[in-house]
Amino acid sequence: MNIRKRILPVALAGLMISGSAFATPTDGPSPINTNPGTAAGTQGAGGEVKFTGEITDVSCNVTTASSKQSIDLGKWAKSYFESRTETTETPFTISVTDCPTSVKKVAVLFDGDKDSGDSTLLKVASGGASGVGVKLYEADRQTQVAIGAVSRNVDVVAASTGGHADLKFYADYKSDGAAINVGAANAVSNFVMVYN
Repeated sequence: MNIRKRILPVALAGLMISGSAFATPTDGPSPINTNPGTAAGTQGAGGEVKFTGEITDVSCNVTTASSKQSIDLGKWAKSYFESRTETTETPFTISVTDCPTSVKKVAVLFDGDKDSGDSTLLKVASGGASGVGVKLYEADRQTQVAIGAVSRNVDVVAASTGGHADLKFYADYKSDGAAINVGAANAVSNFVMVYN
């Protein structure tokens, strides 16, 4: 009997402590300002995403000729891809001028729709050719620049009127492993400059 009297208070204390672990959150207004309504579904606990960054004046000017380019990758027979996976590389350049002295290096981030068969390639527009994507290369013509990745840095050449740099790249068509279908093989990549 004595043992039972000693265990009961300890057990009750344990239940009280474990119950505090399941206590309800502090009352107060929801941190969410938008209520999507019942049609959106049931809302539940979430979390927080913190965005950080900085706005600076560290920037060069992309030359007019570089800001909107059209690169002709040529016409290729469907049968060409029966013995090869890639076409001949075509060069293009992105040039920047008026770089402040604080900018020592510059690179490019190419973005755009990724090929469904190979996510490193740029997708050609729907309604035309399929089974190929556009592959981008660094100036060495061997190192790929994947879509969504930053290219290698290029040194900015200092000048009295502001620094400048020419970033050389190559592009070609590459088979993505799917069956090749004929048609226009056009693709668009947006790009941003990355300064260091």
